[in-house]
Amino acid sequence: MDRDNLNNVRKLPEGWRWERLGEVSRVVSGSTPATGIDEFWNGDICWITPTDLGKMKGKEIYSSSRFISKIGYDNCGTELIPPGSVVLSSRAPIGHLGIAKVPLCTNQGCKSFIPGEYTDSDFLYYALKISVPLLQSLGSGATFTEVSKSQLETFKIPLPPLPEQKRIAAILNEQMAAADKLYEFASGQLGIIKSLPAALLRQAFGGGL
Repeated sequence: MDRDNLNNVRKLPEGWRWERLGEVSRVVSGSTPATGIDEFWNGDICWITPTDLGKMKGKEIYSSSRFISKIGYDNCGTELIPPGSVVLSSRAPIGHLGIAKVPLCTNQGCKSFIPGEYTDSDFLYYALKISVPLLQSLGSGATFTEVSKSQLETFKIPLPPLPEQKRIAAILNEQMAAADKLYEFASGQLGIIKSLPAALLRQAFGGGL
């Protein structure tokens, strides 16, 4: 059974519909300025790569590891996307995600989704996030797997009315923030536990027991 048929047999809540990404957002590809031309780089335009997305701890994009100049932007064919756009790494690997909080552009390893009037940015982010395994299965390529712009434009996500999108996204944002805090706490405790044997040995051999 192909993906479209599989999606269609899944029952959605009342008022929800399967929508193609290309119908609820505008899908934008990225590009890279020539790396050998110094004046194309070290400007003030945020330029996101899959590596940048992979290093993020949260979902909000405010900066990048490299910036391009206005002349670099004008000469490479990338497009500046507005805040609220969702950025997906479409290769190397497929699946890193973030939401732009500043105007930015990307390299060719990313695809960006500029939400339409009736699409909430956060809901779109979570809809893509839960779809990552399926998106990865669509990838192809000899050097590395990649999902194309045309594949993404026709990829379907379940979409409720806008007020319901916002309600669900608000709940997920709150729960994800709580989960992140719990993870940070657990990671800190794990660090203490891992250091305990060495601390006990130092105490024992220092006459502290």
